[in-house]
Amino acid sequence: MNFFFDPRGVAVVGATPNPLKGGNALIKNLMHGYRGEIYPVNPRYDRINGLACYPSLGAVPDPVDMAIVFVPAPAVPAAVEACAARGIAGVMIESGGFAETGTEGAGLQRKLGEIVAGTGIRIWGPNCMGLVDVVNSRIFSFMDPQSTEQGFLPGSVSLIVQSGMLSASFLIDVMSQALMGISKVCSVGNKVDVNECDLLEYFISDPDTRVIGLYLESFPQGRRFLALCRRCEKPIVVLKGGRSAKGAEAALSHTASLAGNWRIIAGALAQAGVIEARDFKQMIDLCRSLAMAEPLEPLADSRERVAILTFSGGSGIVAADFIDEQGLELADLSEGTRTALRDIFPAWMPVSNPIDLWPAVESHMGDGMDVYSRSLEAVLADPGVDAVFLHTFTGHSRSRLDLAVLARLIREAGKPVFIWQVGRRESAFAFQQEALSLAIPVFSEIGRAAECLAAVLHRRRRHHPSTP
Repeated sequence: MNFFFDPRGVAVVGATPNPLKGGNALIKNLMHGYRGEIYPVNPRYDRINGLACYPSLGAVPDPVDMAIVFVPAPAVPAAVEACAARGIAGVMIESGGFAETGTEGAGLQRKLGEIVAGTGIRIWGPNCMGLVDVVNSRIFSFMDPQSTEQGFLPGSVSLIVQSGMLSASFLIDVMSQALMGISKVCSVGNKVDVNECDLLEYFISDPDTRVIGLYLESFPQGRRFLALCRRCEKPIVVLKGGRSAKGAEAALSHTASLAGNWRIIAGALAQAGVIEARDFKQMIDLCRSLAMAEPLEPLADSRERVAILTFSGGSGIVAADFIDEQGLELADLSEGTRTALRDIFPAWMPVSNPIDLWPAVESHMGDGMDVYSRSLEAVLADPGVDAVFLHTFTGHSRSRLDLAVLARLIREAGKPVFIWQVGRRESAFAFQQEALSLAIPVFSEIGRAAECLAAVLHRRRRHHPSTP
């Protein structure tokens, strides 16, 4: 698969100087960060965006390992045959109009499969958005260049997405909201040849990928996929489209996918250690949580015991409910921890879990004590606490959580800390950005934070050799 991810040269069949067309967006995106050779192919032009334009694939010089094809569907088979004749190893077909459109398109797609069988060329797509490799600044996609101009935040999560526009929207959403960094996003479309198994196998050994997320509508190579999941040491999160009968019907018209019996698929995925997501935001949240937590060492005695630190008794109660629903325990604080907290809290305040910090914050107002950090230090040092669920209000001048100190405490303790925050919009966004830079997961919903914390703790428990 290296010629897709690291080509020495890329030919763009269907390149155009028209700034409103996808064939021009492809050229602009390639020029944005790709360092290899770029060869526009269109017999109508001599130059496109300052690059020499070639009349045919046969005229394209070496080196060229991959072609991106963006021409009307009826012209695609001939373009792929020309790629094979030129000796190009792989083709990304980003045109639509194939099996997802009906009988005529299905015939064109069968023709592509015959070309693969007859020539050995690899085809990615059709009906896809291609590949965005954030870590290596490679955008092999016709997504809007304006959305890529400010750049993306590199990270360790790689996504395999069957829907084309969804892959682009994932990127824009997670970057603009400072949710997580991205390694690679692959849009596979109709999967005439390259499918999720090929990409999953690549990501298993990819040093830039720590967590793999997939949105899929079908599993055409189910046995191979499950075998790869079982041997993958990296977390895998799957969102399956077409779980219901009507959803399966919609999947057939979207990417010509036969969705299959979801109950059987879900059971098989769970046995293979795959984490199931049920909506797009949850998939992203699970991926980013696992990516942030994964560098932490496995816990020696992971009973999944959680301490809740909150600024509000009410949010502590709600958090306790969600913690219980996720199969986690509220930690029973040790006497040493209770003593340390009594030194911070007013004399009338009993110490219990959930731990309401606000009385301590008020009692030390003006004396310079960092109640959050002191409390976190005490709780993280407790051997009976495996993780901390911390609540904070951003934009409050009298109480501010020091994220740099928290990041240090997390490293020293080797225990995950998840944050639920509310507050002023501007302050909350700045807090989110700082937390992301320090690999601390932050959420705007208590329930989602509890789900993701549970996923991290359950995974660490499963992968610890001394855990029954």
